[in-house]
Amino acid sequence: MKITREAEYAIRIVDYLARSGRMAGAAEISEGAAAPLRFTKNILQKLTHGGIINSYKGMHGGYKLDRPPEEVSLYDVLAVTGGPIRLNHCLNEEHECPHAADKERCPYHAVFLELSDDMERKMRKFRFSAAHNW
Repeated sequence: MKITREAEYAIRIVDYLARSGRMAGAAEISEGAAAPLRFTKNILQKLTHGGIINSYKGMHGGYKLDRPPEEVSLYDVLAVTGGPIRLNHCLNEEHECPHAADKERCPYHAVFLELSDDMERKMRKFRFSAAHNW
């Protein structure tokens, strides 16, 4: 599995807001997260709609985490930017397995499902507050 560029930028954006602990404008976040401003604005919208950050309008507006970094998981951010996190497309319900008519009997499907579930558990466990405790 490869994390998309958008997901990578989203992680950096949330990390920047978690470290700063305050409201910041899109240009500041873009610079602090080393992400292009055009992408930053688009990702900020997705993170706002996904309930990860809040957007404040007006002259003194900006963006801030919606909840403490201890409550924001890596999975939360990746789910907002990329949807379900799966190791292989065969894990999608609509996919028809070319190896076996019954997905449950396909050895590849079983191992991909196990690995994906393990990866998801670890991403749900990792919090942005932990990123700065090492």
